[in-house]
Amino acid sequence: MRNSNAGAAHCLFCRIVEGQLPSSRVVEDEHCIALMDAFPLRPGHVLVIPRRHAETLTDLTPELRAHLLETAQGIAQALRRSPLAPDGIHFAINEGRAAHQTVPHCHIHVLPRRRGDLAGLLGQILSKPIQLLRGPRRQDERETQARLIAQYLEF
Repeated sequence: MRNSNAGAAHCLFCRIVEGQLPSSRVVEDEHCIALMDAFPLRPGHVLVIPRRHAETLTDLTPELRAHLLETAQGIAQALRRSPLAPDGIHFAINEGRAAHQTVPHCHIHVLPRRRGDLAGLLGQILSKPIQLLRGPRRQDERETQARLIAQYLEF
């Protein structure tokens, strides 16, 4: 495991963990935070991030990797039980710029999916640079979705 604390001071997710930036948290514990994506590809798009700065899965302990995955799975189950009721869940981990990792802090995307949504999803992905220029989705929308999903958590 390599030391990943060098980039932590300027890391967007580390600033969220420290409470320096707002976030719509679904659930949190001593090891990780699940929060609504500020630039969601679909309603209910959640990110699971470790509290400790790490750029890749390899930078985490095996126990923390397992905990992140268990948390992501719990979020997926809550999404399925919620009124959002997706047809499926897409889990994604992007590592490195070539893989389109936009924040260099390890995180798991928990993305609700619907049958036939591929074209719309690809459009959202391709328009992400424009979304970044416009700014994040409204905080009140993210807060509402975070509360909705949290109601269906069972851990």
